Amino acid sequence: MLTRKELKELADFDAQDKKVLSLYLNTDLQQHSKEERRLAVKQLLDPLDGASKRDIERVRKFFDREYDWQSLGIALFSSAPLKFWREVRLAVPVLDYASVDVKPSVRLLSDLLDEYECYAVALVARDRARFFAIRLGEIEEFAQEFPATPGRHKQGGWSAARFQRRIEAHALQNLKQAAQLTSDFFKSQECSRLLLAGTSDVMAQFRNRLPKALQQCIAGEFAMDILAPANRVLDKAREIQARVKREQEVALVEELNTAARKKRPIATLGLADTLNALLERKVLTLVAAWDYRDKGFACEHCGFLAAQSLRTCPVCSHPMRTVDSVVDLAVRKAIGLGSRVDLVRGPAAKKMKQLGGIGAMLRY
Repeated sequence: MLTRKELKELADFDAQDKKVLSLYLNTDLQQHSKEERRLAVKQLLDPLDGASKRDIERVRKFFDREYDWQSLGIALFSSAPLKFWREVRLAVPVLDYASVDVKPSVRLLSDLLDEYECYAVALVARDRARFFAIRLGEIEEFAQEFPATPGRHKQGGWSAARFQRRIEAHALQNLKQAAQLTSDFFKSQECSRLLLAGTSDVMAQFRNRLPKALQQCIAGEFAMDILAPANRVLDKAREIQARVKREQEVALVEELNTAARKKRPIATLGLADTLNALLERKVLTLVAAWDYRDKGFACEHCGFLAAQSLRTCPVCSHPMRTVDSVVDLAVRKAIGLGSRVDLVRGPAAKKMKQLGGIGAMLRY
């Protein structure tokens, strides 16, 4: 599971003025075949300037002979002169991208950590609590057992009622302790959202014992047995995460639409205007429907992109070529410029297509 600490270590890697090849690839085989992905690797590597042959051969060998194709995305970093090789296997898809520089390109990993917010899950019962951190589709667990609670008294009478009150008080004390542990866990893992799990009666009592600020971070609740395996917890959490993400994407598209229609627009809609904004380095966030494709034109020399037919590049006068999906090239260009990229799905994608399929929030 990738953490911000590991990301910082990668970003701080000292290449000693040597070049580092960075490559990201979506390896979700439900979306693409292995053959398509190997072709994508070739298309990513062929245009790279400054990449060493040893680094390129190392990456190709990895996909031909070593990779098990079990993860949904992967990031590779290679510098043969320094004998540096790093694999980051991801449980979520990643955008295709490659670059050569004196530092590993970690922008996409950073964006993924931002996009897939850390969710904390508190699975609570009266006698124990289990805490989970979910990052980039993976789950880690921390368990906490409380002092044993006396069993229920089966005999009637005043003493039995008093004993039962003692049991309930002990259980409530456990929930109070669980609330404090949840708060500590949430902060230590640097999570942004909280999910509650357990039985409905325990969750109701537990929720009210959480600090008010933490209650505001609750993204959802679900029923779950305290002994449930972690993968079941992850499946339920993913359902809520997907709902939250779709809601965020719809809000983003609405914000984009509003910004583009202001008297002084601070956003673009449609392919032509968005490509022009990329040319002028104005793009803060590129937004597109995940399955939007459109033909366009690209300069093989300087990388200029256009929606309309051009024989020669207006920037460097070299020939332009027709490309089947200029959107893919626009995404890679945006990443290279340090822009954020959001490929939206579901209702947000449908709305985005009505607005032209692609757009951008501008820096100014």
